[in-house]
Amino acid sequence: MEEGGGHSCDCCRGTAAVESLEEMEFARSLSGAAHTGDVKRMERLLEKGACVQGGAAAAYSPLHYAARNGHLEACRLLLKFGAGVDARTRSGRATSLHRAAFAGHEDIVALLLESGADRDAVDSDGHTPLHKAMIQNHDRVALLLSDKKKEFLD
Repeated sequence: MEEGGGHSCDCCRGTAAVESLEEMEFARSLSGAAHTGDVKRMERLLEKGACVQGGAAAAYSPLHYAARNGHLEACRLLLKFGAGVDARTRSGRATSLHRAAFAGHEDIVALLLESGADRDAVDSDGHTPLHKAMIQNHDRVALLLSDKKKEFLD
């Protein structure tokens, strides 16, 4: 131990959590609430006029975050407030259906399809949501997305 109660090891150096203004802003935003599935906070933000699409500068919409992270009630709320079911990410051109299918969230895939999501949307990799589900071996999701679903279920 050093004089004054401190110590000289490296165990505590450089461990201060530094959060950028951008990270803090995201955490307080509708997208941040959708990312964590905080439906109560989402309701408050939407009632105060938060943009359900996430704003022009956003790379992902709140629905993309909720769908990717498996937050069914958050997805329902966003759709109720008019979220664009086929909104695209800025760089990858993915829809919320792509994100939910890739993550294997069967319930969210079903909700998005019921809400009119385009099952044939193609992202910048040339993949449809069905491709995304198959890449990750999400068989039940792939079946939901398949045009052959009715044949398999009959």
